[in-house]
Amino acid sequence: MTEDKTRQNTPSDDVDLIILLERVYLYFRRFRNIFFISIIAGILLGCIEYFLSPKIYQSKLILHSSYLTNQEELEIIDYWNQLLERNERPILAVILNCREELLDKLVSLEGVEIQKNYSSTDPNGFYINAKIRDNSILHELQTAIIYGLNNTEYVKQKISEKREDLRELIDKATIATRKLDSLKTSIGKNPASVLFDVESINKDLFDINEKLVSYKSELRSLNSLQLLQGFIPLNTPVSRSLKVTIVMALILCLSVAYLFSLLKYLEDRLKKRVKSNA
Repeated sequence: MTEDKTRQNTPSDDVDLIILLERVYLYFRRFRNIFFISIIAGILLGCIEYFLSPKIYQSKLILHSSYLTNQEELEIIDYWNQLLERNERPILAVILNCREELLDKLVSLEGVEIQKNYSSTDPNGFYINAKIRDNSILHELQTAIIYGLNNTEYVKQKISEKREDLRELIDKATIATRKLDSLKTSIGKNPASVLFDVESINKDLFDINEKLVSYKSELRSLNSLQLLQGFIPLNTPVSRSLKVTIVMALILCLSVAYLFSLLKYLEDRLKKRVKSNA
């Protein structure tokens, strides 16, 4: 009995589907001009949007911090990005010691930790993704970012302390070198003296001078950040491609065309119903 009902319903279902497809075909045939115009408009709108909208480029700056952890550096960068989003460019320009016009060409800053797992020493550093409208600002932007990260109050205090320590070590090493030089000269004037080993003094002088050179080099390049890779200008934009822009414009225009045709269809149906009832 159930099988007979199923067999009876199947032809009816097929007829309903055919009727539905026929109505859909007639609907689009009736409003084909509207949909054709919407397709042309979508293509034109997509092309105009693509060619008139400013291109956005992206570049990466890789750094290693000596005093702050990666997470602390990323929080600072995130705060800078919030200032950008709130159009607080004058404040950010002061922090980065740069021109406000430079920030007008900066779209966003994103800090990313290279090593995802926790490490107290953060040996792998972090990088900054910068989205910009003009590649020519990258060098100036890099200088501004490094300045901003180097000039927080905590970092400036640590650098000042480190500078004083290095100067003290340099002074001590210089004094030790002079004493050893004086001692070596005295031995040279009195070769009969066997209280001091000249070779041992020469070795000590070499070690101290090596440390002295190292201290002076570290003092000259004293910084809270190590630059592992600077910004590299790339010619390929990261903004939407032409195809994607056209597809999005087509979807928008076809949606508007469908709503317009649907309203027109309903309006015609209501008019016919009013006439039939009159």
